Amino acid sequence: MIYLHKYPFVRLVIPYGTGIWIANKFQTDVPWMVLFAVVLAGMLSLFAIAFWFRSYSLRWVYGFLLSVMLIAAGMMNIQSYNPQYKPDHFINDSTSSTHYFVARIAENPERKERTTKLLLELQAIADSSGMKAVEGMVLAYVNNENQTALPSYGDIIVFSKRPDTTASPLNPAQFDFASFLARKGIFHQVFLKDGEWHITGKGYTNPLYIVAYLMRDHLLEVMKANGLEGDVLYVASAILLGYDDHLPPYLRKGYTAAGGMHVLCVSGLHVGVIFLIFSFMLKFLDSRKKTRYIKTIFLFVIIWFYALLTGLSPSVQRAAIMISFVLFGQLLMRKGYLINSLSASAFLLLCIDPYTLFHIGFQLSYGAVLGIVLLQKPVYNLFYFKNKIANTIWEITTVAIAAQAVTTPFVLHYFHQFPTYFMLSNLFLVPLSFVIIVSGMGLLLTSFLPFLPWVFGKFTSAMIFIMNYLILWIEQLPYAVFRELYITRTESLILIVSLILIIQLFNHGIRNYLLPLFITLLLFFSSVTFRNVQQFQQAKMVVYGLNRYTAIDFIYGKEHIMLADSNLMKDEFALGFNLEKYWSQSGISSKPLWFGKDDILNHSHIKKEGRVISFNGKTIALWEKDSRKKIVPPKKLKVDYVLITGNVPERMQELLLYYEFDQLVLDLSLPVWNAEKWKAEASASNVNLYDIRQSGALIVNF
Repeated sequence: MIYLHKYPFVRLVIPYGTGIWIANKFQTDVPWMVLFAVVLAGMLSLFAIAFWFRSYSLRWVYGFLLSVMLIAAGMMNIQSYNPQYKPDHFINDSTSSTHYFVARIAENPERKERTTKLLLELQAIADSSGMKAVEGMVLAYVNNENQTALPSYGDIIVFSKRPDTTASPLNPAQFDFASFLARKGIFHQVFLKDGEWHITGKGYTNPLYIVAYLMRDHLLEVMKANGLEGDVLYVASAILLGYDDHLPPYLRKGYTAAGGMHVLCVSGLHVGVIFLIFSFMLKFLDSRKKTRYIKTIFLFVIIWFYALLTGLSPSVQRAAIMISFVLFGQLLMRKGYLINSLSASAFLLLCIDPYTLFHIGFQLSYGAVLGIVLLQKPVYNLFYFKNKIANTIWEITTVAIAAQAVTTPFVLHYFHQFPTYFMLSNLFLVPLSFVIIVSGMGLLLTSFLPFLPWVFGKFTSAMIFIMNYLILWIEQLPYAVFRELYITRTESLILIVSLILIIQLFNHGIRNYLLPLFITLLLFFSSVTFRNVQQFQQAKMVVYGLNRYTAIDFIYGKEHIMLADSNLMKDEFALGFNLEKYWSQSGISSKPLWFGKDDILNHSHIKKEGRVISFNGKTIALWEKDSRKKIVPPKKLKVDYVLITGNVPERMQELLLYYEFDQLVLDLSLPVWNAEKWKAEASASNVNLYDIRQSGALIVNF
């Protein structure tokens, strides 16, 4: 059984994380001083109990007060990131006459083919009254064309365009980019054209980051110079340096489908390989206590040097901190050091940045490691193979099973798919990635020598080529990926509880845990069944908010038919980013039956004649630029909705000659300036108007 008193940091991180979750989930606005008072009172009470009331019977009071204090501390920490409590934050600035903004580039710019992405740290704004200091982060995009000198980390830039507040998603279940950025302290973004910004000088730069960026750029050049090119170079830079900006979409898709995406993200696996290699090389230092300290210091320096090589990305820092705590826990030789060390590293990360709790990478990293620690050995003990090769294969398989088992609830909830052949892919991914990391590090560390780097480069290139080939082969296998496997957050939590009970069942038999496991699984399948029944009974019309596109979804049960622009049907990114999660959530296919604006449709659920569509007793008419030529009704038609689509001149009175309707709808195929004119016309004519750009997708339930 997992006894929490053996793992003090587990007892700290659970209530602390709960406080962070409460503050974020319910957007609590408890005054900072109240939370501070709770923490202070809790600390004083704990000291009082520890020194004056040492009765064993009062131990629960100590635990209760500690938990309350940590919950309050978690809430207080996340509120300290709230910009509304910072008077100098740009989000609280109401000045509308700002002439220009002064900012420092806070990270290494990400250069794409046409644009460069910059993370800007605002320093000041200027208007007619003078200069005013401000703080806040802004995500900026600048054109690469006509730029003689592209910006770099630490540059001070001045720009004239006022940043916009990051927009919330317009479509149901769409990825919330605004919340994602807000958890990084970014609330604004701006798109800068030529002439709207310029570099004025150099500001503060962190020496560690400067070294990291320079080393990463140098090592990329080393790989190019030693025979790595194309897809091999992109995969090598992702595996060895955590640099995946140029990774082709088809390769990313292939690794995801095979259950091997973790290989391409520098994480605990990569840092762990480096740790194992040098730990083995320094094994001779294990003989004495003093030399063990020396070994620990060496390993600590090596791990963080590797983190520096990879550019100190968040995933690398997380892995390095995790391994560092495990390293020092091992040095102390505490029983149960691994779980406690992992909890200590998580606690530290959450103290530094409480929003780390909501990062998918954080959840998957710790889930995978905990799965391996708690579940791998019980699964491995289920079978025994005398043959060493068979035993090694089984051992690698159990590692994959343990990691996949714990991360599956997260994968299903966030990505709605499951890689069928993850065990097969990991049989070669684990040893191949180990070999690639070793040979790749050999290439990077011997880059100043003659001939040897070329040998390492060719070998690394060959290994990556083989790995890519096998990954793409697995992707082509029948049923390689089960998609559209949506589960709710509650269902994912129930699955996690079930996994904990399974771990306990493996370790301590079925007597005490079989009934609770049965109950949790019953709850899970009951929830899934109830949701499926609701999906079979659903009927709705959704007018989506897609930039430059028109899209209307007609959903009946677990099927749907979609009216869309022909270009949208080919735009996989727009569909995936904006709509696929909602389709999974609704239990409908990601490949709907399509029809266009000019098609005639006579379906059992949907009828379309001309520009009028009928669905479940409701009608919607499409009004386009040339609608007058295409629509010649014998008399004014009565419809429920009219959708303005495309760049249509604002002729409200002309529209009213053709249709009598309950609501006018504007989608995102209509330019902003034109939409404003239609809104003014609607207001003057007392017409009920729904602007998708302002209010989000229109959802009509039947």
